[in-house]
Amino acid sequence: MVTQKENIKGLSLPRLEKRMVEAGHPPYRARQLFQWLYQKNVNNFDEMSDLSKSFRSWLSENFVAPRVEIAEQHDSDDGTIKFLVRLQDGEKVESVFIPTEGRNTLCVSTQVGCKMACAFCATGYQKFTRDLKTWEIVDQLKSLPFPAPVTNIVFMGMGEPFDNYENVLEALEIFRHPMGCQIGKRHITVSTVGLIPQIQAFVDADVGKLAISLHGTTDEQRTRIMPMNKKYPLAELLDNCRKLNMPGRLRITWEYLMIDGINDTEEDAHRLAEILRGIPSKVNLLAYNENHFVDFKRPPEERVLKFQRIMLDHGYTTTYRRSRGRDIAAACGQLHHASATRAARLARMQAAAQPSAPAPAQA
Repeated sequence: MVTQKENIKGLSLPRLEKRMVEAGHPPYRARQLFQWLYQKNVNNFDEMSDLSKSFRSWLSENFVAPRVEIAEQHDSDDGTIKFLVRLQDGEKVESVFIPTEGRNTLCVSTQVGCKMACAFCATGYQKFTRDLKTWEIVDQLKSLPFPAPVTNIVFMGMGEPFDNYENVLEALEIFRHPMGCQIGKRHITVSTVGLIPQIQAFVDADVGKLAISLHGTTDEQRTRIMPMNKKYPLAELLDNCRKLNMPGRLRITWEYLMIDGINDTEEDAHRLAEILRGIPSKVNLLAYNENHFVDFKRPPEERVLKFQRIMLDHGYTTTYRRSRGRDIAAACGQLHHASATRAARLARMQAAAQPSAPAPAQA
């Protein structure tokens, strides 16, 4: 009988130490192994030179250290690189490398598909399949070829991070650990549509910066484009955020996607400033990245800049994040959907090309 080998990746250091001690090995072996996997990025046990030969042999007999693979890679003229990542079961997610002055940001996915069904998001039009495992989240950093070291990580790819909270939290441990990926909490941002039960837990864990997708200044606006607002209405979300015990000088980053004719008026800007009053906040404006899923339009540039000016005049730190990688469908979910559409079209063509089965002979 062949025993299936255990995946060694995706365990936080305390869990890895516990696993090694249970197998009769000293805890320091786990620390060595953790460093090889996440700092030195070595997956082959035979190459872990400071481990004893007998320990390496035991690891090879009992464990595997898999990697995610690249299904597609698209390079933008602005330096952005979008990866379609193939998981071991054949499912695919997206990761995006975004270079800017002074930093290189990696946007990671946390789920295959998404349950939130936001009307503006290509992922929202795809069937939710499953959560990513911890190692699959971490491996988006460790197994993809970047032209420069990643300095920042944002959880803003496919899926809702707080809907996969435990795996995300463990991935954050590995990203941050000094023996792991060594990316500090000030360089990590986790974005949520506003799942209230997990917000305080995340703030209490103090493992990264919090971003909340707002995208509307009234319940009517927000429910139209974000169905989750029915469960966690705007007033409840904002009240919860006012009561948060924010550590130090930490502020919530409010992501505000401006859509032409829906949430982009001067009135919206003044109302946004009012509803955020009393919450340590910064505002990140984005202009809608048009796609064929829904008939939303990008607002004129001057309207976005006017909105920003109003927010600045109200005293809020307000940035305008211009879209990157528009020439390679870098908005969340677009590449995955295009790939799935191509695969479905090919399957239909292959099925049509198959000769029809002969009709049964008449008696």
